[in-house]
Formats: sequence, C-alpha cells, structure tokens
Amino acid sequence: MVRTDPFNAETPRAALAGERTASEEFFVRSHFAIPRPDPTRWRLRVGGAVERPQSWTLAELRRLPQRRLAVTLECAGNGRDAYAVAAPGELRWGECAVGSALWEGVPLSTLLEASGLRPSAREVVFQGADGAPRGAPAGPSRFARSLHLDVPHATSDVLVATQMNDRPLAAEHGFPARLVVPGWYGMAWVKWLTSITARATPFQGHFQSTKYVYRTGKGASAEVRPVTQLRVKSLVVAPEPGATVPRGRPVRVSGRAWSGAGAVRTVDVDVGDGWRPARVVPGTGAYAWAGWSLDWIPTRPGPVTIRSRATDASGAVQPEEPFENEHQYGSNSVRAVEVHVQ
Repeated sequence: MVRTDPFNAETPRAALAGERTASEEFFVRSHFAIPRPDPTRWRLRVGGAVERPQSWTLAELRRLPQRRLAVTLECAGNGRDAYAVAAPGELRWGECAVGSALWEGVPLSTLLEASGLRPSAREVVFQGADGAPRGAPAGPSRFARSLHLDVPHATSDVLVATQMNDRPLAAEHGFPARLVVPGWYGMAWVKWLTSITARATPFQGHFQSTKYVYRTGKGASAEVRPVTQLRVKSLVVAPEPGATVPRGRPVRVSGRAWSGAGAVRTVDVDVGDGWRPARVVPGTGAYAWAGWSLDWIPTRPGPVTIRSRATDASGAVQPEEPFENEHQYGSNSVRAVEVHVQ
C-alpha cells in the first residue's frame, strides 16, 4: 500500500478471496493523520447521561468478558468510480474499499451497564483521537459519530474492539480500541476511541449531519437521510480485471457478496450470455460476507465482460445504476470485470 497523509488505501482484489481479509492488506480510510497514543496512558472514558462515569485502561477492557464476531466492513464511499462525474472533495474509490475480519472486544452494552445508563439517554456519541492539527484551516477538528439507542443491535452486537484477526489492532485500524458496528458502513466504526458519551439530545457533529448523509435534490427541496446499513452488493474477485483465460477449459469465476439487511440469498453471474445462478456459500456468522462461485467454460476467443448481481434476505437486488446522491455514498450497482479469452 502506498502511504499518504491522511492514509487511505484499498484492499488488493486478490486479498478479498478468503473469509477473512488479512489486517495488513485491509483497506484504510482516514480523515486525519493516524494518532499514536501511548497504550500505558490511554483511557476510554464513559460519561454523559450515566449514573456512574467510568474510565477504563486497555488492560481493564481486556479483562472484561469478550465477544468475537466475524463482520464485513465497507467504506460508505466505496465504488465512487462508478459515477460518471467525480464528487468534489471526495475520495474516488474503486471497488475494493471493503474487507471482512474477525473482531474481538467488549460489547458496548457491558460498558453502558457498568456506567448506569439513565432513562433520558437517547444517543451515544463516540469520540476518536484523530483530528486536525492546531493551526489548521477552519473545519471539523475531531472525528465523532453517534448511534441511536433504539437501533435494534445498537448495544447488543456493537463492540469496543481491541483485536482484529486474533491480534491487537494495528495503528491504522484504530489501536488501542475502535467501534465495530455490524451491518453498517465504516463511518460508524469510530477508530482510536477516547470517549463514549450518552446524551438525551441528537448529536449534530460534522461527520453526523454534514458528511455521511444521503443528500438528494437541490436547495430547500433537498432530501437528507443518514447513511446507515450496508446496501446489498457483490464483487468479482477472480478472474481479476485484464486477466487472460483459456478457451475450452473450465474457469472458476468467484467473488464475495454482502448486505446490512440480512444474509445474501442468491448471486447471479453474467459471462456475456445472460444471467445464471452461482453457488453461494454463507459467511461465518450473521454479519460476514458470503462467498460465491460459478464454473464457466469459455467457447469463443476475445474480450468477455463478467458481471455479478446479489439479492439479500430482504429482497433487495443490486441495481444496474449507482444511487445518485451528492456525496456518492452507498454505491452498489452491478459492476463489470473485463477478461480476454485466448
């Protein structure tokens, strides 16, 4: 991966083939420079609308009952290159700002119960250590997001994770602790956590109400909705774009599919002659992506376009065109991989 500041990088396509994506190849989305907190001095503070404010060291968090979940993580801006015109100021991601890993940490519910959540609490705000340096131009100074407590899994399945793929989090993935919000896009997965604050009123931070919203339409008539669940999507992992495949011999077409609205039920594949069903292998757990494959015997030499289309348990199907919105979030249209038959 090429290092940039802020550091942003997609997962190599070949690294998406397995159930887990290696941590060192997992995509990274950063809005500011990566913090480097001292783990011996770091504290996670829980406060706000609680009866007993708490301050947890990393060692104390790790001594609490832990939970392990296989969860797929996707950047909300993944797939922006599907749009004909780039959105000003946004990363022009390809298809691979996504990955799936085994996350381990303390359930959010454990920390909130230990602090005595007050009945007035409606949201929980998560603050990261990442932010603009002093003297930087005016703009958002720190990354923070909130979750409504009425979200079905807001406390039961959300983790304050300290481990990724059985190892401590790497710096770029949020060390010492990050949020894991199964089924939601990555903007909710706050990294480098420093505080958790319960509150009775809605949070209106920059990354909550200005960014990471679906804004459609213009001016006063614009509709604004929050970016939340992953939209159903699939990705061709193999063969890779530009690959040469043999004519008259079996070729394994394979990839990954995921959704925040339930399990992937079907994946259809088009190898230039119409849609046909692929074999789907469910992921490990409710929040992990599924694998899919189709054996194809090319019969004619020349270029061939391969496409995949997923359907999830809610009945949602990948669209042919990307969802139009100002910041180009939630792009989940059917994509093509071009290969050459020889």
